Amino acid sequence: MSRRASGIVLFVLSIPLLLLGITSWQEASDEAGVRAWQLDQARTVADPQERERFSEYAESTLRRQQDAEYNRNMLLAAGVAGLIGGIVVLATGRRRPNEPAAGAAAAAPVFTACAACGRQISVAATACPQCGHPHKPVLTAPVVPATPAARVLRVFYATLIVLGLGSAALIYTVAFDSLSETTLVRISPFWLFPAVFGYYGLVAQRMEAGLQASHLDTVSDQLLKVIRETGVLGQIFSFLIHAPFLLVKSRQPWVTALVGSLIWAIALALFFSVVFPTL
Repeated sequence: MSRRASGIVLFVLSIPLLLLGITSWQEASDEAGVRAWQLDQARTVADPQERERFSEYAESTLRRQQDAEYNRNMLLAAGVAGLIGGIVVLATGRRRPNEPAAGAAAAAPVFTACAACGRQISVAATACPQCGHPHKPVLTAPVVPATPAARVLRVFYATLIVLGLGSAALIYTVAFDSLSETTLVRISPFWLFPAVFGYYGLVAQRMEAGLQASHLDTVSDQLLKVIRETGVLGQIFSFLIHAPFLLVKSRQPWVTALVGSLIWAIALALFFSVVFPTL
């Protein structure tokens, strides 16, 4: 999938979220109007039993209104985030006319000239096949040390993982008994997204470090190469975990991590707002 296609995927996934968010917005507004009428009836009806019944109706309507407001906020937030992510992918993934592919500029040459006769020989050769002059092979590409910016991002990604998983540990151990099932579901994106973003960021940085040796173009291509070298079970598990990651074709690790995490966020928003209430 090209860089442009990755951005288009985010746009396409964001459109139904925005439409569902607008629908939930209208539902919340309708429920608020119904509740206002029920509360007015509970104050003005002469029969005490009727007043009590309208008060109960208003409480039930309030729960539906709160559910609609939550769905509205989640769906609109995920939709807007997807649109922004699509813009980022299209803006940062556009290659300049004379810009080489990632890894190609820094890649070591495949052939070099023999010091004795000048014939072109492989950089991995131990001797010239024409004159027999010994040659020191170059078997691996030089290792480029991480830049200060890359080290800062690595710390940032690790911090996100710690915060996300640490929050989950506190929620499901210390605060588990005091939170309802609905609340646990609603707050799960707030710890899951930073954890996924941090993990994808570290993976993307690690894949970027291997681009020079593999001569591949993007970090997702490098990850796909690593996955293909594992066993069948490892491939299945890796594809499930990194599927959104593999959709993003960018040379920037942070772009790949951000967009891959946004795809997860969009999927979670759809599940929690549309699928989960029907279970």
